[in-house]
Amino acid sequence: MSCRAAPWSRPSVPHARSFPASARLRNPFGGMNVWRNPILRNSWRIGDVPMMFGLPSGLLRCMASSSSGDGGFSRPQSTDEAPMPLYSWPDKKRPRVCILGGGFGGLYTALRLESLEWPGNNKPQVLLVDQSERFVFKPMLYELLSGEVDVWEIAPYFTELLKNTSVQFVKDSVKLLRPSDHLRREPGGSCTGGVVHLESGTVIEYDWLVLALGAEAKIDTVPGSAEYALPFTTLEHALKVESELTMLERSRFGKNSPAIQVAIVGLGYSGVELAATISERLKNTGTVKAINFQTTVCPSAPPGNRDAALKVLESQNIQLFLGYSVSSIREVYTSDDPGSMATDAKEAGSDDKKLLLELQSAQRGLQSQVLEADLVLWTVGSTSQILRLQPPDAPYVIPLNGRGQVETEETLQVKGHPRTFAIGDSAALRDPAGKFLPANAQVAFQQADFAGWNLWAAINDRPLLPFRFQNLGEMMTLGTNDAAITASFIEGLTLDGPIGHAARKVVYCLRMPTDEHRVKVGISWFAKSAVDSLASLQNAVASSFPPPTPTTNRCPPRSAAGAAMDPDSEISFDFPPYLCQYKSGRVFRPGSNAVVPAGTDPLTGVVSKDIHVGAARARVYLPPGAATAAKLPVVVYFHGGGFVVGSPARPSTHAYLNDLVARAGAIGVSVYYRLAPEHMLPAAYEDGWAAVRWAATLGDGAEPWLLDHADLSRVFFGGCSAGANIAHNMAVRAGAEGALPDGVTVRGLLAVHPYFTGKEAVGAEVDFAPDVRGFMDRTWRFVFPGSLGLDDPAVNPFVNDQARAAVAKIPCQRVLVCVAETDVMLIERGLWYYRELKASGYAGEVELFESKGVGHAFHFDKLQSPEGVQLQERLVEFIKK
Repeated sequence: MSCRAAPWSRPSVPHARSFPASARLRNPFGGMNVWRNPILRNSWRIGDVPMMFGLPSGLLRCMASSSSGDGGFSRPQSTDEAPMPLYSWPDKKRPRVCILGGGFGGLYTALRLESLEWPGNNKPQVLLVDQSERFVFKPMLYELLSGEVDVWEIAPYFTELLKNTSVQFVKDSVKLLRPSDHLRREPGGSCTGGVVHLESGTVIEYDWLVLALGAEAKIDTVPGSAEYALPFTTLEHALKVESELTMLERSRFGKNSPAIQVAIVGLGYSGVELAATISERLKNTGTVKAINFQTTVCPSAPPGNRDAALKVLESQNIQLFLGYSVSSIREVYTSDDPGSMATDAKEAGSDDKKLLLELQSAQRGLQSQVLEADLVLWTVGSTSQILRLQPPDAPYVIPLNGRGQVETEETLQVKGHPRTFAIGDSAALRDPAGKFLPANAQVAFQQADFAGWNLWAAINDRPLLPFRFQNLGEMMTLGTNDAAITASFIEGLTLDGPIGHAARKVVYCLRMPTDEHRVKVGISWFAKSAVDSLASLQNAVASSFPPPTPTTNRCPPRSAAGAAMDPDSEISFDFPPYLCQYKSGRVFRPGSNAVVPAGTDPLTGVVSKDIHVGAARARVYLPPGAATAAKLPVVVYFHGGGFVVGSPARPSTHAYLNDLVARAGAIGVSVYYRLAPEHMLPAAYEDGWAAVRWAATLGDGAEPWLLDHADLSRVFFGGCSAGANIAHNMAVRAGAEGALPDGVTVRGLLAVHPYFTGKEAVGAEVDFAPDVRGFMDRTWRFVFPGSLGLDDPAVNPFVNDQARAAVAKIPCQRVLVCVAETDVMLIERGLWYYRELKASGYAGEVELFESKGVGHAFHFDKLQSPEGVQLQERLVEFIKK
C-alpha cells in the first residue's frame, strides 16, 4: 500500500475550493461503524500500537494514498462509501502545521512562518482553515457603516493575500478536535500531533496545531436578545447592520417621518465606536440609546480615550443609560390606526415593528425603564469556541479556564500539549500583574509573531521564547474624521479629532497583512482623502459668498399661476404636535405609532387583555394577587392626546397603567375611544360612556375578572389631558338620575393635567399672545365641529349656571386635580377647575396636587423620576383612601 501523498494544487479561482463530496475513503473495517463501537472509539492504544479513532495512526496516514491529487484528497480505489475523506499534505516528510482561524492571530502566524528562514528541508507545510473566505480587519468594521472604507479594503480574500506564498487555505468550519500530543509515545512511533474534523466531513492530520479560532458573540443572555438583537463582530454582522440601517433610512425618508431609534447594549470600545458612528450617520433623523452596566463608558480604557469618547457621545444625539442592564427584549408592531388594539407581531404579520427593551437598575437609586427601538445592537459578552470542539469521549483533553479559554504556557503552548499553540481570544494568558490580556487585535498581532517564531524553534529543536505583551497604546474611532489614540510610551498623550483619525488610519494601513495589500489600501485611502479635501475646499469657497435671496416661502404657495396644488400634499389643518390633515382628507400623525400587545407585564406581574366593552373596546388590567385578595376597586381610565392620538396600547400608556394598577391594587379599564378627525367628538364621549356602563354592569354580567374581583362600590374615573376631560364629562353624565345601576358608587375622579379652555382668559392666561386663544378655538372646533366653540360646557364646564349646576351634581365623593408647574398652556385651567368646582356647590371633597419643575404629561416618559413617583403615590393614595 503506497503512502505517497497527492500534491496539493492551488485553486485557480479567487475563492477557495471546497472539498469534493466524492472524496471518500474505504473503511478498513467494512460496514462496521467505528464511531458507534465503544472499543474502537475509545481505545487510543491497542497493545503497543498507537491508535487514532480506533485505527492505527500509521494506517490512517497511509490511507491518504492517491496519485490523482484531486483537490488535495485521496481518491479511494473502491466505490464503497467511507465517512472520512482525509486531507493529503503535499509532502509526507516536511512538518505539517494546521492553523485554525484566519483572524489576526491565525493569518499573521501563517505569514510569519512564511517569512522565516528555514534550515534544510524543515520548512513546514502550512494549512489555514477558516469558515469565511475573507480575512476581516475587525477594528475598521465601523467605517463600513460610515462609508469611509470599502469591503475589499478591510476584508480581502484569503486566496488573494496568500497567492504569493506556500500557505494553503481551506474554507470550512471546525467540528471536532482530537489532539494526541499529550499521549505517551513509544520510541520510533508516530509523531503526529492529532487530527481535526471539519464540518464538511474531512479529517486533517497534523504535526503542529495553532488554535486561533477567536470568540463568538454571546447574545442569548436575556429573553429575546438572541431573537431580536444583532451582534457586531464579523463582516456578515456589519453588512447586516448596514442593510438594516439603510432600510430604516429609506422607510423613514421625509421631514415628517418618525425618528429612527437604535439601541446599543454595552459601552466598551465596540459599543462606543458603534454609537458615535451611527449617531453621526443618522444626524437629525434618529436617536441612539446607549446602555451600559457600569456608570461610565469604556471603563478599562485610558483616561484620555475615555474622556474623548464621553465628549463625543454627549455632543451627539445619543441618550446614555448608565448603570442599567437589559432584562428582556420583545417585539411589538405598530398600526396605522392609532386607536387600534395591539397584537403580537408574529400573529399580525406586520412589517411595522418596534422592539421594547426592559432595563433593570444595576445601581442604587435608579428605577427600571422601558426603551423603544427600531434596531438593537449587542456588543457585550463572548464565548470561546473551543469548549464545543472537544471530543465527547474526552471533553477536557484541552485544558480550559472558567471562561472557556485555553490554558497556555508562557510560550503560548497549550498546557500538556507541546505541539499545540493557542493565541488570540482562544488563549487565556495573563500579564505580569496577573490580569488577563485584553481580547484585541494588538494582542493577537504580537502573539502571532511569537507563535510563528516558537513554531520555528520547536521544529528546529531550539529554545522557545516566553511571550511578553508590550502595550503600545489604544485607539478608537469616534466618527468620520474623528478618533482617539492614547500612546502608552508617552504618558498623558492623547491624540483626538482629525489628527487622531489620520494617525489611526496610518497605523492600520501599516498593519494590513501583506505589502501588496498595504499599497492598494494606502493609495485608495489617499485618493479618498484628496477628494474629500477638494470638496471641503469647494464648500469653503462657496460659503465665502453671500447666499442668494430666497424666492420661496417655507411652505409651498397656496396657488401658482395656472398651477394646481396636489390635494394630497397641501395641508388643510395643522394641529401640532399631534397631526396635520391634507385637503385630500389624508391625516398624518408624526411620532411613534408603536403599540404593545396585552399580556403579563414582567416588571409588575399585572395581566391585561383587550376586549369589546359594549359598542367600544378597552384593555382590562388585573393586578397580581387578585385571586387571593378581597374585592378590588375599578379604575376606568382615559388616555390623553388631544382627542386625536394615543391608545391604551401605546407603550408609555400601557406601562403607566401596569404601574398604577399594581400599586393601587385595582382593576383597570383603559378605553380605546375613537379619535378625531376620522371620528369627531362626541364619538370619544360615547365610547367612554359605553365603557363606563360595561364596567358598571360587570361586563354586561359576563366578564369573569369583574364578576370575581370587582367592588362596584369603589369605582373611579381618571385620565390625563384630553383623557381627564373625558373623565370629567363621564362623571357629569353619571350624575344624571338612573345613569348607573343601583349599587354602583363613583368614589372618585382623578383629573391629571386636565384639558379645559374658554373664551375668557383666567389667571396667567391674560399674558398669552393673542393668537393662542384663536389656536385653542380652532383646534377645539377641529375635533368637535358641532360644538359651541370655547363656550361649550364639554370644554368649559363652568361657562354658565346650567353647566355649573350639572358639574355640582357629579356623584363622586372626592375629586383630585393634578397640575404641573411648567405646563404653561393648561396649568391655569387646572387651577381654575379646582377653584370653580369648590365654589360650584359640589358636596364632595376637592383636592389639589402640583408637581414642581415638570411639564404637561411628564409622568409617561419619566414615571420613575422623583416627580413621577410622587404623582403616582398621590394617585394611589387617593384610590386606596
